[in-house]
Amino acid sequence: FRGAAAVFQAGKITVIPFYSNKRFDANLSRDGEITSFKTDGYHRTPSEIEKKNNSREQVTGVNINYRNEQLQLGVSGVYHAYSRMYCPVVREYNYYSLRDSSHFNASIDYSYRLNRLAFAGETAVARNGATATTHMIQYTPSGLFSLSALYRHFPISYNAMHAQAFSEGSRVQNENGFYLGVTFSPLQKVSATTYIDLFRFPWPKGQVDKPSAGFDFYFLGTYAMDRNSNFELRYKIKQKEQNTDYPENSRKVLPYNTQKIRLRYNHALNNGWDFRTTLDAALFRRKFFPLEKGFMLSQHAGYRGGKKIRGDLFAGYFKSDTYATRLYSYERNLLTTFYMPSFHGKGIRLAASGRYAFTPRLSFSVKIGHTRYFDRETIGSGTERISGNRRTDLFTYWQWQF
Repeated sequence: FRGAAAVFQAGKITVIPFYSNKRFDANLSRDGEITSFKTDGYHRTPSEIEKKNNSREQVTGVNINYRNEQLQLGVSGVYHAYSRMYCPVVREYNYYSLRDSSHFNASIDYSYRLNRLAFAGETAVARNGATATTHMIQYTPSGLFSLSALYRHFPISYNAMHAQAFSEGSRVQNENGFYLGVTFSPLQKVSATTYIDLFRFPWPKGQVDKPSAGFDFYFLGTYAMDRNSNFELRYKIKQKEQNTDYPENSRKVLPYNTQKIRLRYNHALNNGWDFRTTLDAALFRRKFFPLEKGFMLSQHAGYRGGKKIRGDLFAGYFKSDTYATRLYSYERNLLTTFYMPSFHGKGIRLAASGRYAFTPRLSFSVKIGHTRYFDRETIGSGTERISGNRRTDLFTYWQWQF
């Protein structure tokens, strides 16, 4: 968004009107209609440059909110208008997608706290009358235990261009689900967080030719050896369904699951240094197909001992059968952001970043990363193809605060 907003408050009531007007990149049909949004931000080739800022979006709306010590109630409305007709190519999975140059959504939301119970939720309606809803309840009897449950229902006919909600899919549409999560501390030095999320897609999706379902299970256990050291064990398994060519010359929707395991040791020193040793493993299995595997062993070191200088070092070795078992490195980037590139195949990843403050208002940040593959002679494809098995990236940033 790019625009303006204002806040007006009278007692326990707050009113927030807002307006945004910006140009954006889009893929257009021969008739000049928007078929999809271009969100990668690249303008390198003539075709990419041609799509730069070729459309405009205006968004206006208001949120009215009432709040006291226990209760919060809100009413919102938002109107979208595009400079062109939005009309994606009709496919079975997007049959109910928005096809118009404008749209409107309205919603009511609430939250209420009663002793150790907390309730929250929102119900929204689209211009066509379709209604989406999500509701949550949380029970926290003590600081050592917390139980959360969340239900969501997003019908296929519901459309909202900028909606964000807890969901498995990327859009607030075509999904029903139930989430149950627990955080507890059974022993003084042991804490754990676990959840399971069950979801169903009642209508076909991209690369899934029929209604499908799946689940997502997560567990994180932490053991604190002392104030400066802890050990983590994380396990995650997600199962979904996807179109698969099996047997040859035929297509079926088959289930697949991805499992990820992490062992990590964290240690901090009193002089500003901290260290993190991590072993990541990934397993991928599709029904009727062989198991695929991958792992990464990495070491991180960071320094935060002074006001003027700070830095981070990362080194990792990875080996992965396929892209489905790709591994991610968790690297500190410029400013306060993080960078998580993915890797598959066999190779090493090295990265270093630092920041130096010349004065309290003037600073310089730099980040350099190097990847070397042992199983290929080229990296990437198309306009991003690199002849060779090495890739180096460099980022710099000057910051001057007035």
